[in-house]
Amino acid sequence: MPRQTISSQVLRLLAHDRRVVVADWRIHIAYMRVAYASNFVLPDLSKTNKLIKKFLAAGEIEHIPGLSGIFRITVPYASVLACPDEVILQETNPLAVFSSFTAAQYHNLTYEVPNEIHLTQYKNTSTRLPLGTTPEDWIDVPEPKLRSPKLLHGTTIFWHKAKEEWDFGHTLGHVQGHPIYITDIERTLIDCLRFPERCGGITETLNIWKRAENILKIDVLISYVEKFRQTLLRQRVGYLLEQLGETHSKFNEWAENSVRGSSAKLFANADFSPTYSARWNLSINAPGAILSELSEN
Repeated sequence: MPRQTISSQVLRLLAHDRRVVVADWRIHIAYMRVAYASNFVLPDLSKTNKLIKKFLAAGEIEHIPGLSGIFRITVPYASVLACPDEVILQETNPLAVFSSFTAAQYHNLTYEVPNEIHLTQYKNTSTRLPLGTTPEDWIDVPEPKLRSPKLLHGTTIFWHKAKEEWDFGHTLGHVQGHPIYITDIERTLIDCLRFPERCGGITETLNIWKRAENILKIDVLISYVEKFRQTLLRQRVGYLLEQLGETHSKFNEWAENSVRGSSAKLFANADFSPTYSARWNLSINAPGAILSELSEN
């Protein structure tokens, strides 16, 4: 049998996980695992960089243009696997979460095919690990560099920043068999309502809510709204859910505690409209035709 070198063992680990794209930090993690398993001296980053140069020289990995420290694996097993842009982006920023229009598309809530990808980054993230790693992998290992490319293969990438306390409502998704972090349906609905410009605009946001009416989990959605602790968000969500024919014990409480004022609009960044919901103290500044469709069965 051929001698098992460190490089061949690292590649074997990557093959086991069906990796098609790999960051420098993941190669270091794999190198550390090999060293622990074989009782080798643990590598420092300089040794990992030498290993990366060896892979490049052997043609086993190649640079992905425009992305420093991110590589496409080119050995036979990986050449037959798809390499979606989402997988590349998750590797460039392993703690980010796909969100907004991208999440709506993933959950089949929009028929649009936007030439853009949205991800959200949270400050001081501690609730997620890079996919395919364990807490033990990060003992005495530097945190991965979080890269934020603006363009990938002609697709515009939008990176949104959010507060640490809003780091919830995420799930594990899969793109052509590869795992990614993505907002769940309920969090996607909230994000689209808060930022309709990230979800195709007001009309498409309302369409997204309409398409979700038979699959959303209302108790989960209510719990997420409460976590934001924003009275206006309660008003907006309560109004839309009632338009969809939903009922909940929280609605009367939310309506009774609603706020008035020029900011009390269904969509924050749209112009004020004289159309008004007295129950929710909201200016209903959205097209009437699409609003009427929300209440249709």
